[in-house]
Amino acid sequence: MGNTDIVVLLLQAGASPNACTQDLYTPLHVAAKEGQEEVAAILLDHGAHKTLQTKKGFAPIHLAAKYGNLKVARLLLERGTPVDIEGRNQVTPLHVAAHYNNENVALLLLENGASVQATAKNGYTPLHIAAKKNEMDIASTVLHYKGDTNAESKAGFTPLHIAAQEGHREMAALLIENGAKVNAKAKNGLTPMHLCAQEDRVNVAEELVRENAAIDPRTNAGYTPLHVACHFGQLKMVRFLIEHGAPVSATTLASYTPLHQAAQQGHNNVKRAFSIAYTIKHLKNVVLQTGQTPLSIAERLGYVSVVEALKTVTETTVITETTTVTEERFRPQNPEAMNETMFSDSEDEGILFEGDE
Repeated sequence: MGNTDIVVLLLQAGASPNACTQDLYTPLHVAAKEGQEEVAAILLDHGAHKTLQTKKGFAPIHLAAKYGNLKVARLLLERGTPVDIEGRNQVTPLHVAAHYNNENVALLLLENGASVQATAKNGYTPLHIAAKKNEMDIASTVLHYKGDTNAESKAGFTPLHIAAQEGHREMAALLIENGAKVNAKAKNGLTPMHLCAQEDRVNVAEELVRENAAIDPRTNAGYTPLHVACHFGQLKMVRFLIEHGAPVSATTLASYTPLHQAAQQGHNNVKRAFSIAYTIKHLKNVVLQTGQTPLSIAERLGYVSVVEALKTVTETTVITETTTVTEERFRPQNPEAMNETMFSDSEDEGILFEGDE
């Protein structure tokens, strides 16, 4: 590909340098994708537009960043392409270079003034992306250019939240070393420790504890990391949190203890962890305002193995002011969770955020 003589002949014969395919690719997009620097230069000399975008929202420099084509990226910048040109969902070339781990292009962009604080539609900076993808070199480069370790996404998540969710211990350590707040709260109150609990990331939880992170922070609805670990059935994190002093009798705003949460979800292994780790007989019989115990919740939801496990450590009769609980009064309780995603790695050139398909 990239026969410059043919390209010149076609242009001299009247071919448009900005002709588009059905997906709005111009010849310059193709040259940028394929790394054809000489062809790109000829096209630019003949009036190719540098900022036209494909149907999926890529300018030529986005494609050069995606495929690591340093020479084409440099050419496009030299010819006046805005270094922070935004594609679909406000994604910049630096976001793209970070996502696809093209450090040389990322460095070129930064040397030419690319903003390390540029935010995509969901509020992600390039550092959020590096944290998600566990790209240590990209993260170090962005940090060298003063990337903010405590930058928040639209939902309030920092790069450390993301590293915790993904289980990237070295990345978490790098972020903390550069000032990341270990107890940072998202808008729903989730901390990095909650996300370790959600995904069973003991390795990152160990790093957080080493840096004096709180073991039992509360979300807006009153959930501790132990509640979250129990809800998602993450046995390793349940054990880790208990061993580090997480209060097993903590209650949410709806009066749920961690054991209520586990009973609701049917996690028999979590029940065993509680029974083995501590003798907390009173917790087995904690009664909600609706009169429900962990045992009654498990029975209502039909979790036979959980019922049997709880019966061995639960008083068979619990007297409360509420002796009858109707079906209408039972509502499963779910903790806040982080469900953000970033890019689509589909075979086309699209960079999409969840909800923007």
